[in-house]
Amino acid sequence: MRRDVLLFGPAARMVGRDRITLEARGPTVRDVLAEIAARHPELAPTMGAARLAVNHALATPDTTIGPDDEVALIALLGGG
Repeated sequence: MRRDVLLFGPAARMVGRDRITLEARGPTVRDVLAEIAARHPELAPTMGAARLAVNHALATPDTTIGPDDEVALIALLGGG
C-alpha cells in the first residue's frame, strides 16, 4: 500500500522535507513504523519514542490504516 506520511519538527529537518512516501508491507501502524525505520535510517534517533497519528489521533501499533487516512509521524521530544 502506497502511503504518504507527514513529518514535523526535527523529523522533517532530518529528512529534509515535510512528508515521505513509502510502500508499507501491511496496513497497520506497526507496519508503517517498520517501513519508515527501514527506509529512513536518519530517523533512527527518534524512532524509539515515535508514534503515528492517524486522522489527527495517536494510534496504537495494531491500528489499521485505511487508504484515505491521513498519517503523521509524531516524534516525541524530551526536555523540560
